[in-house]
Amino acid sequence: MNRHKAVQVVSDDILKDGLVDALFLKGSIARGDDDDYSDVDMYAVVSSENLEAFLNKRIQYLEKYKPLVFWCEEDFVAPQIIGVFEDTLHFDLYTVKTDSIPQTDDIKVIFDKDGILDSYRKVPLNVSSNYIIKEISEFAFTLLEFEAAYARKDYIWAIALFHLQIRRISFFTRFIHDAGNARLGLKRIHKAIPDDVYKEYISILEKATPTNILVAMKQLLALANDIILQLPDEVLRQVNRKFFDLMQSKIATLE
Repeated sequence: MNRHKAVQVVSDDILKDGLVDALFLKGSIARGDDDDYSDVDMYAVVSSENLEAFLNKRIQYLEKYKPLVFWCEEDFVAPQIIGVFEDTLHFDLYTVKTDSIPQTDDIKVIFDKDGILDSYRKVPLNVSSNYIIKEISEFAFTLLEFEAAYARKDYIWAIALFHLQIRRISFFTRFIHDAGNARLGLKRIHKAIPDDVYKEYISILEKATPTNILVAMKQLLALANDIILQLPDEVLRQVNRKFFDLMQSKIATLE
C-alpha cells in the first residue's frame, strides 16, 4: 500500500508549510477502486500570492516520501510534476487555483481550509452525439488508409492503424454501455462493458499480428458495425453510412 503512505507523507509535508488552500486526490484512489498498480493524482489549490513559493518546493514535497528516479514538468491540465519514485510509484502533483479546479471525476478531500471544495460538482465523462458521428467518419477514413497500407504490405503501419481503430471503437462502445464515462475510451473498459463484448475485444486483439492483421481488422469492423447499429435513431440518421458502407465493402474484398 505504498501509494497511501506516499499520500500521507507528501500531504503532511505540504500542509506543514501552510501554502495551500485545499488539497485533494482524484483518479482511482478518490474513486476507491485503486490497486497495487495505481498511481497518485494529487491536486493542490494555491492562491496567487503563494503560487511561486509552492511551485519551487514541489520536488522537496515529493521527495519527503522517497527519492525520485524520474521527474518532469508538464502543463496539460495545470502545472504538474510527473514523478516516479525508486519503488516505481507514479505520483502526479498538480497545482491549481480556485477558479481552475478541473470539475471531472470523483475527488477525495485531504484538506479544505475555507470549504472551497464544497461547490465541487463532478462532470460526467460523456461525449456528445456529434463527437460519435465525427469518430465514425474518422473510423471509415482510417479504413481507407488501412487498405492502402495492407495492399503495400506495410504491415507495421497497418497494425498502428488497427490500434487507432480499437481506440475509436471504444468510444462507440462506451457511448452505448457506459455513456457517463465514454471519454475514458479503453481505460478500465473491461469493467464497463458486457462480458461478451469484452471477450470479442480480446478475440480481435489476439489476431492483431503481421500475418493476421487483416483478419483482425475485418472482425473489428464487424464489431463496429454491430455497435453503430445500436446507436439511437437520431444519431444514426446523421452518420455517413454511404462512406462507412463503401469502406466496409472495400475491406471485405481485401485478401
